[in-house]
Amino acid sequence: MKRLNLAALTIFGVLTLVGCAENDLVGTRKTNQPPRIWLSSAPPEGAVSEYTLHLFWGGWDPDGEIAFYEYAITNNESGVFDPADTTGADKWHPVVSNDSIFTFTADLLADSAGTDFTDLEPVDFIRSHTFFIRAVDDEGLRSTRPAYRSFTSRTLSPVVDILVPTRTGLNPAQVPPITTFRWVGKDYVSNERQVQEPDSVRWIIVSTEVQDRGWEGTIEYIRKNPDAPEWSDWHYYRAPGDTGKFWISRPLEFGPYIFAVQVKDEAGAVNPVFDEHRNVRRVMVSRRTSGPLLIVFNRYVGNVVTTSPTTAPVFIDLPAKVPMSFRWEADASSYGGVVSGYRYGWDIQDLSEDEQWDIDWTPFVTENNTAESPARTYEFDSHTFHVEVIDNSGYKSRVGVRVNIVPFTMTKNLIVIDDYREAPNAGFARTNGGAPSDLEHDEFWRDVLSELANFDAAVDMIEVRDNLPIQAIADYKSMIWNTFAGYNAQEGISLLPELVQFLPEDPSILGGVTGKIKPNIVALYMAAGGHVLLCGEQPMTAVVNRLAFAGGTRSPAYPIIFRYELLGDQDGEYEDSRIGERGVGEISFAYNECCLNVLEISAIPSRRLVRHFPDQDCQTVLVRDHSVKTDGLRFTIPIEDTLSFPALELRPEVAGPGKVFAPENRGLVNDIYNPPYFQEICGGVTETDPLRECFQPIYGHGCLNSSAVIYGAPVAFWTLQYADYVPDAPGGVAAKSAIWGFDPVFFKPEQVKEAVELILFEEWQLPRKPPEDSATP
Repeated sequence: MKRLNLAALTIFGVLTLVGCAENDLVGTRKTNQPPRIWLSSAPPEGAVSEYTLHLFWGGWDPDGEIAFYEYAITNNESGVFDPADTTGADKWHPVVSNDSIFTFTADLLADSAGTDFTDLEPVDFIRSHTFFIRAVDDEGLRSTRPAYRSFTSRTLSPVVDILVPTRTGLNPAQVPPITTFRWVGKDYVSNERQVQEPDSVRWIIVSTEVQDRGWEGTIEYIRKNPDAPEWSDWHYYRAPGDTGKFWISRPLEFGPYIFAVQVKDEAGAVNPVFDEHRNVRRVMVSRRTSGPLLIVFNRYVGNVVTTSPTTAPVFIDLPAKVPMSFRWEADASSYGGVVSGYRYGWDIQDLSEDEQWDIDWTPFVTENNTAESPARTYEFDSHTFHVEVIDNSGYKSRVGVRVNIVPFTMTKNLIVIDDYREAPNAGFARTNGGAPSDLEHDEFWRDVLSELANFDAAVDMIEVRDNLPIQAIADYKSMIWNTFAGYNAQEGISLLPELVQFLPEDPSILGGVTGKIKPNIVALYMAAGGHVLLCGEQPMTAVVNRLAFAGGTRSPAYPIIFRYELLGDQDGEYEDSRIGERGVGEISFAYNECCLNVLEISAIPSRRLVRHFPDQDCQTVLVRDHSVKTDGLRFTIPIEDTLSFPALELRPEVAGPGKVFAPENRGLVNDIYNPPYFQEICGGVTETDPLRECFQPIYGHGCLNSSAVIYGAPVAFWTLQYADYVPDAPGGVAAKSAIWGFDPVFFKPEQVKEAVELILFEEWQLPRKPPEDSATP
């Protein structure tokens, strides 16, 4: 084989090149070839597609590289491609990548002849398009033949509903000269399940008095003149501050108007219908006689609701030095107004004099227009609180609350409130121990209180029915309230539920109050420094307002958490049971005055208890069979570690052989307070409702089933809410109040007497009778 001399070849090649460099190139220069282009993913030719498409393409340059691509889109106004739409460099747009997402217009009503222009339901909008794509190589040469695809983009028209002002049939909405119109729009992408917000919005307001068109004529004018000068520009629907969802009018002259609103989607489809039920309003700009909706709340008063500047005041009787504060909110959106501010004051002599108000006009700083006054206390006389709100047109609403201060002398030792409405045939003998008569009840308390000095049962023990004015208890240092409440008790059987039941802050639940208020005099009495023993048939169930709980549609499940569940939200998530960081029930008598978190009933129909505690990220499940026989109350277990309370046992008249509450029969159905099985969850007290130090158990639950989860759970307790408050009265003493979740009359009188005397004489420091008087009740 002949071997080549590589060195020689290299030298020869170099010499040859040098020689050639001295002469012109010899040969034919090749022409730059245009790049090829193709669509790799696009709708089929002539198809109907969505208006947002992800298109893909590819290209190849046979003698170089592709630098970028250019695309053009035609809108095919006549339904077919017009070459003029792609003529000129301004029609083509550069793109570097091999794919992109395009939004095509679909702004032509698909069937104008068959569309019902009185129905605002979404209708089809379409538009024919041709998409072109071409490649550009590194020398600037473009594809000779662009790739293209023709198709029809489709969307559903958006819809819009006017929220404010509301529709009142064919009657025009009464609005002030400066009116806020509000609406909400929906954009249906390709079906009614794909919903997003519209792209833009415009509005129009036209007087019906122009050319005497009237209501119908003005609507027809708006319908037939899409380019009328009264139309606003298109505004971005999703603008910051929700400014695409409302419009505040210029000051309008008094008179009738038609207001209408249209929305447009990103494909250019506009809702084509003008419907008085949805996007058209008849409005009458006129002088108003009312102002914003004003809601004023106080936990003793409830809600006062008005839209009037001359609302009659409400009245409430209060003890001296009880702090009174008010919280209010205002809303003018129902008639298109905007609340501008508020002012308030006490004891204003002339409401028209600005300088007499404690706080002059002040703008709301919260999103929902809420504000509150600082607490104020008074010692005597009557005092009136006023709060007034004003809208952007100057219309006002006002609420007044007149507080009558009731002197609390507290010169007497004790009053007993007999709130136990016995049946006509009641009596231990006649009912086999099932229920006492009124006489037996009275005799029981006379015996239990026989050692109390200056107690006259004929004067100091009163029966109540429909009402009890606070003046009736103002002369007493202490009070025993014996009631018959019951989780399933008949409404009206006792007064206590009417007084202590939960008053929600939301006025839509129970409405507002007027006239003379029937306040929670038990709470007011405690706030004034009075001492209370509240006892009877399941007394704390009286706090559960059955009309407020789930709107009165169902009964509460027990255990119930007062902090969150008084409105019916018992799923454990409590998303609907908070006001900011507060639970809705924190203002309730049970939670606030009584320091009570959880209420259980000893024996009610079996049910499965499940609570999820999001604060602890855990769940508690309790399944227990409720047996009136084995779980009902039969004795109490002393658990108070300061005073030596005696155990209480059912008396022979009710629990002897053959009696209703004999061991072989049922036990008492009673309250259980803060049961341990409900508090100690996930290794500790729940953060959802922590056990508070102001709750101190006195007695535990005693039943036949000593292994029951309620055995030993509190059935009586001290509340320390006002334990350090010394009443403003001669000889006033700071002391705790007590709640017994059972009726003492069913227990042995001598044991109850010993227990009650510990409360009267040790805790409340009331005087005993002198020894020579002790034998005389």
